[in-house]
Amino acid sequence: MSDFVLTEEICEELARTAKQKSRALGVGITFSVSDENGNLRLLQRFGDAILPSLEISPKKAYTAAVLRQSTAEFGRIAQVGESAFGINVTNDKLVIFGGGFPLQIKGKTLGGIGISGGSVAEDEEVAQAVLGTFAELAR
Repeated sequence: MSDFVLTEEICEELARTAKQKSRALGVGITFSVSDENGNLRLLQRFGDAILPSLEISPKKAYTAAVLRQSTAEFGRIAQVGESAFGINVTNDKLVIFGGGFPLQIKGKTLGGIGISGGSVAEDEEVAQAVLGTFAELAR
């Protein structure tokens, strides 16, 4: 669907999924959505998410959107000895651990999501639920 737009309503529906999944896991999180340029569209804190998650979540969404890959994938090439080692210290908006994913349809990046507050595994589990909702909405 080439004319799909990341509307406010879609961002809010993605946030509802994040809230549901994080509650099911029993973890507080902060959820962010950015547009394709990494500009913040939505930021919501659920439960007792740790305060640093308010800064980390939007950075995960930014990283995923502008680099058009998950933050975990990006993190692999940012390790010692890899091609992007040290990049995260040259740009303080970039995150190199899991919880951020691009929102893509047929190879086109429409934005990114960032989940922070739980362990990386919990953040990624919430993100997978959100990506499932996005896929349903984008049909």
